[in-house]
Amino acid sequence: MQVDDDAAVQAPRRPGRRRDESRDDAILEATRHLLAERGYEGTTMDAVAERACAGKATVYRRWPSKVQLIVDSLLCDANQITTIDDVPDTGSLRGDILAVSAVRRRADADDVMAGLMRAVAAEPEVAAVFKEQFVRARVALMRGLLVRAQQRGEVPDGLDLDMVAAVAPAMISYHKTVEGKHPDQEFVERMVDSVILPLVTGRRATTPVDTH
Repeated sequence: MQVDDDAAVQAPRRPGRRRDESRDDAILEATRHLLAERGYEGTTMDAVAERACAGKATVYRRWPSKVQLIVDSLLCDANQITTIDDVPDTGSLRGDILAVSAVRRRADADDVMAGLMRAVAAEPEVAAVFKEQFVRARVALMRGLLVRAQQRGEVPDGLDLDMVAAVAPAMISYHKTVEGKHPDQEFVERMVDSVILPLVTGRRATTPVDTH
């Protein structure tokens, strides 16, 4: 009996099930939300699976450890970091810095940072990503605002912009990690008016900017 040529051709082997990238996104987003809400200790692999509506096996298969999961959640969130392009030019350094505060209130990046502090102290891998994604990015943003102000003539030439740019992020980090307080609008305005503006211009703000 002759075997039909078509039947004799072996069907190609079906590939394994492809990784669902949308499920990855849901897991990473759930991780960031839990960091903001519960901190590092409270962000367990099981809690992430429950929040993302994913099976525990799915989470553990893709991220064998919590450290790897948190590192990936930070790296994946890099496009959420505020840059100079996100901050409107208000016409003054004071207005620009307060505008940064307004932009950040629309995201949970600050809360995520607060939730990460124990992990930063305990896990070198998390600390390295944190330094790159949060600390350097915020100093770079502040430097960009100073350059913009310098181009408007608010900031004198010769000022060490790299040094000054680290002041505001350092004060905010101290307020969160040492004093345990969230930097509200009142704190930001006090910092700008009593520290940043006198430091870069030699004078305090005289005309407050309406941020509401």
